[in-house]
Amino acid sequence: MTLQARLARLTGNDMVRDVLRLVTGTVGGRVITLAAMPFVTRLYSPQDFALLAVYLGTVTMISAIACLRFDVAIPVAGDDSDAAHLLVLALLIAIGTALLGLIAVLLAAERIAGLLGQPALAPWLWLVPLGVFLSGSYSALQFWATRARRFGSIAMTRITQAAAGVSTMLALGWAGVAPLGLMLGNLLNASAGGFRLGIDALREDRTALAGVSCRGLVKAFAAYRRFPLYSAPEALVNMAGAQVPILIIAAFSPSEAGFLLLAQQVMAAPMKLLGSSISQVYVSRAPEEFRAGRLADFTLSTMRKLVVLGMGPLILAGVLAPILFPIVFGAEWSRAGEIVAWMVPWMALQFISSPVSLVMYVVGRQRAMLVLTLFGAIVRIGAVSIAAQSGGGLMIGAMIGASAIFYGVCLVIFIISSRLKLLNIIN
Repeated sequence: MTLQARLARLTGNDMVRDVLRLVTGTVGGRVITLAAMPFVTRLYSPQDFALLAVYLGTVTMISAIACLRFDVAIPVAGDDSDAAHLLVLALLIAIGTALLGLIAVLLAAERIAGLLGQPALAPWLWLVPLGVFLSGSYSALQFWATRARRFGSIAMTRITQAAAGVSTMLALGWAGVAPLGLMLGNLLNASAGGFRLGIDALREDRTALAGVSCRGLVKAFAAYRRFPLYSAPEALVNMAGAQVPILIIAAFSPSEAGFLLLAQQVMAAPMKLLGSSISQVYVSRAPEEFRAGRLADFTLSTMRKLVVLGMGPLILAGVLAPILFPIVFGAEWSRAGEIVAWMVPWMALQFISSPVSLVMYVVGRQRAMLVLTLFGAIVRIGAVSIAAQSGGGLMIGAMIGASAIFYGVCLVIFIISSRLKLLNIIN
């Protein structure tokens, strides 16, 4: 039986087609990135990866609220007019956020780098506002394309982004421009596809975008104010829970942060291969399924597919990583392989829960999502902080254990929110 036939039995043909489109692009992007990593790890040191970890953590936290979460509202908007106003609103706010960040960097780059625990990052902090703008605009345009089910275009951006990012990392690394090449390459790898999605929107959705007005922007801001009120703090807290522990680890042990970053990037392969693709398809269809009273069944089918298709690669990665990392990435990266093996339970729970997390927005439980992510931030940051004060040797173990607990709780909450019953899951 072919892969497509197996997917069809689990999810239905429409969803299969959409997922396969995204998976095709994601596979291409991940193959390009993973194929380059053995060369990248030989061009850049663990200390360079530690600076990258701090840079990515900073960009990721700010980017999460760069659009005040109006980007997330685009797929669930009531009509195309509302969605178009939300898209423009999200892009304008992303520009404003990036400009504020640029002013801060120009005025106090060294102070900011010191607060982040990495003074050596100061010359490269100008990349942060640039990364925030590109990530925010790409997110908004990707959600717009998701609403239109323009999954082929999204897939292509993942390939072009990976090619641009890898080329930059390798070229600048070969020229000895470190750590700039590593940071700039990752910036392009995460957000360079926004230009293509923007062109597609202007070409295909000109009528909807032409109707955008200042009055409509104010009306959309008011109508969807729950997203900046509840979803933006939730997203910031969520990112803080994920990234602040890495910043703490980098401050106490930069090389450990570099090893952790490589381990996370490798483990992200199956996550991005299927998880992010399924998540986009899920959110494009979840509002319709909710209105039709089928959200529980739809969520259950999505989760079952994640279990069937994702657990094998994750477990295999955990078993093989300690053996293969020294061979593939170089002997100095063997520690990263050990970290991968420890991460399997955390990644498994995250892999199942994250793609269906937007169920909380579909059913209007933004406040509950904020409380949930606040719990996750407290657990993860608290665990790593305690480990750091105890000598630092258990920081990564504390982060992994706390993250597994958080995503386990998330899974239970998402199940309850979609009105699934435990008996349905078991059966």
